[in-house]
Amino acid sequence: MSAGRWVATCARGLEAVLEAELRALGLETGPAETGGVPFGGDERDAVRACWRLRSANRVLLRLASFPAPDDQALYQAMRALAEAYAFSPLAPGALLHPDRSFAIAATSSRSALTDTRWIALKAKDAIADGQRARHGRRADVDRERPDLALRLRLQEDRATLLLDLVGEPLDRRGYRVETTAAPVREQLAAAALLASGWDGRGPVVDPMCGSGTFLAEAGAIALGLAPNRLRRRWGFDALPGFAGLLDEVRRETIPAPDPEARLYGNDLEPAAVAAATRNLEAAGLADRTTITAGDAFDFTPPPGPGLVVVNPPYGERIAEPAGLWRRLGDLLKQRYAGWKAVLLAGDPALGKQLGLRPARRIPVWNGPLEARVLVVDLW
Repeated sequence: MSAGRWVATCARGLEAVLEAELRALGLETGPAETGGVPFGGDERDAVRACWRLRSANRVLLRLASFPAPDDQALYQAMRALAEAYAFSPLAPGALLHPDRSFAIAATSSRSALTDTRWIALKAKDAIADGQRARHGRRADVDRERPDLALRLRLQEDRATLLLDLVGEPLDRRGYRVETTAAPVREQLAAAALLASGWDGRGPVVDPMCGSGTFLAEAGAIALGLAPNRLRRRWGFDALPGFAGLLDEVRRETIPAPDPEARLYGNDLEPAAVAAATRNLEAAGLADRTTITAGDAFDFTPPPGPGLVVVNPPYGERIAEPAGLWRRLGDLLKQRYAGWKAVLLAGDPALGKQLGLRPARRIPVWNGPLEARVLVVDLW
């Protein structure tokens, strides 16, 4: 099947990481887009992507693409989709049945139509009118738990209609039961680990662990745990052709590079220590995790080599102490020789203060903040 039926989305800057993940699953990928990678395969492949992708935000099914230079063109095309007869159960004319509730969200980039709320409203009205014309009744709109979570993207006056297979974004893993100030998103933490080239073996240390996200994602990689294993509800649950596929995918073995992996977290704030402890317990990793309270610069790592991950305070996120990054660079050179380091920096200048030459610098977005993932081999 051609690469492009499905689309996995990610934070900007993580496209290459996501593409590598898809290819590791044996899936054919199309040219990467900003914030996403199209891929081919059948329904089982799409469910496998939902279950196993670590750097993705969502997995979507492309339903249709059409010109939308103005509001009337958009309305007519969306209405035609709802009115159309279809032989495939996943075609728009079959999916958009009045028995299925729906919700629709819109985005716009370099399009003549810019008001995304109005675009979504126009599309919703078109679907409802098309359903009335074909079936004599219309579907309910359910913004909380729709049967069909539709996404309409307008780019340069062309519209693409997609169906969300996920529901809640994939960065909501289910283990973050407590949080701290400015936590790193789960899929960004996982992507940073994957991009580092870490082989999944050896101890993992986070001396400024916050709520423990880096440790939880590293533990899942090392132990071969599906990143979305705690999720109870999916967008594809009620879709035709998807029944039983998740059970099949769950039985598949995921490579576990280090079944004996140990995780070590440390934080100066007692509240962060408590949050990390609870979150790693919720992630099922408490039996191999040690969390301590104290200054990162006083923390003694276990015998290595291994992986050290750090998300220091930066920029707008948290006021950073003067000289922190220079001290951090000295700490890494002195106590983590032979280890691999992954750091999240909010400003390119901060990485320069480290006093180390990163093997890779990856521009990414952590929520609304621009950041850099720095990968350093500590020889």
